[in-house]
Amino acid sequence: MVIQHRHKFDELTGKSPQMKLVFQRIQEIAPNDVTVLITGESGTGKELVAQSIHNRSNRAAGPFIPVNTGAISRDLVGSELFGHQQGAFTGATETKLGKFEQARGGTLFLDEISSMDEATQISLLRVLETKKFQRIGGRRFVNADVRIIAASNENLLNEFQRNIRQDLFHRLSVFTINIPPLRERNSDIEILAEELLDNACEEFNKTINGFDRQASFALNRYNWPGNVREMKNVIQRAVLICPGKKIRLEHLPDRIRNASHSQQEIILPVGVTLKQAEQIIIRNTIHSAGGNRKKAAEILGISRRALYNKLKKHNSKKSE
Repeated sequence: MVIQHRHKFDELTGKSPQMKLVFQRIQEIAPNDVTVLITGESGTGKELVAQSIHNRSNRAAGPFIPVNTGAISRDLVGSELFGHQQGAFTGATETKLGKFEQARGGTLFLDEISSMDEATQISLLRVLETKKFQRIGGRRFVNADVRIIAASNENLLNEFQRNIRQDLFHRLSVFTINIPPLRERNSDIEILAEELLDNACEEFNKTINGFDRQASFALNRYNWPGNVREMKNVIQRAVLICPGKKIRLEHLPDRIRNASHSQQEIILPVGVTLKQAEQIIIRNTIHSAGGNRKKAAEILGISRRALYNKLKKHNSKKSE
């Protein structure tokens, strides 16, 4: 039985509408033994999504075998996936089982699928079509009792048009899940940062009670090109160098501190009243905070209730 916590879905975390859609699609496809294609930038958590699908599937009792095909030499990827017979090539001193056989009864997760050479693509396509394969140098066909989940951080439509066979693309993309980058789900940054902080404190046996306001603001302002993986590394580093009970701005890397300083300026034209200036500042701050009113209130240095009261007052003035 999978126990869920607030904003948690297996090992994934998020409360944004985009991540709730990802969770929904995992639930939809997990019980169906079909191929899944996961797309998303590096560091967004594609392997965690694949693991979640496996854990909720009828193959959960079987192995989950991840393979980063981009990290394997193109000359060796076929041998890694399908195995080889003794003497199949120079250096093949014994028969080796490939990942397809290691994943028997479970799930094979193929990451960076767009890096495969064409010969391996053809072999993979044949497996998807016939559910059988041959080890390199072998004659006997082996049943492929696996579910395949593929992933790529490329723009797959363009990438497949350039480098990958269209027929393989269609076989792989029976069901697709796209994981949005962290910069497009701003409401997830705070809860992810808090979770990663708890994890880092446990790992390094430290007690830190959160982020001060400047550090929190900087984390929310930063673009996170490396997504959750980058955030994890940033917070681990901050925990290691933090001597106190709060992560401060000085504990974050220069690139994040600099991002927090490059705030948007609010220009107030001469002649506006104080009430009009307050409206402009509030409106622009909420926009800068991605619509997150709690975050906007923190930036403005007022309580969330005070912000709501001011918004209510300004809206009632408009309607008069």
